[in-house]
Amino acid sequence: MRTLKFRQRGVSLSGLIFMSVLLGAVAMLLMRLFPLYNEKMKVDLALDKIVEDSASGNQTKPELVRAIMKQFEVSDVDRWSTPEFSRLLKIERDRESGSRTMSLDYEIRNAVCCTLDIVMNYHYGQDLPQGSAE
Repeated sequence: MRTLKFRQRGVSLSGLIFMSVLLGAVAMLLMRLFPLYNEKMKVDLALDKIVEDSASGNQTKPELVRAIMKQFEVSDVDRWSTPEFSRLLKIERDRESGSRTMSLDYEIRNAVCCTLDIVMNYHYGQDLPQGSAE
């Protein structure tokens, strides 16, 4: 009788239920996090594409905002309207070197369940190519 019990392997019903609940909770958390991560990647791609564009060094802030919003339309990022995004996007010029820096800071909240939220703080900063316009 003792050898029979030693040979048996497997998961008990309570262990199976526990593992199912644990896997379900992890899957729900991943399903809630993926849209935030996906949007971050789309925003990064759009901003990188604008920075790589050689003409971005000569563009004014409204022209840059317009170009970024076009990239957002292509990437299906619909979080902001143009005036909201224009307030979030900061373009600063260094007085000594004359180089311009583009930065974007915002916060995303996504509800997990009930009153539990996931918060992602986003920061993007990049030097723009040299240009003559402000």
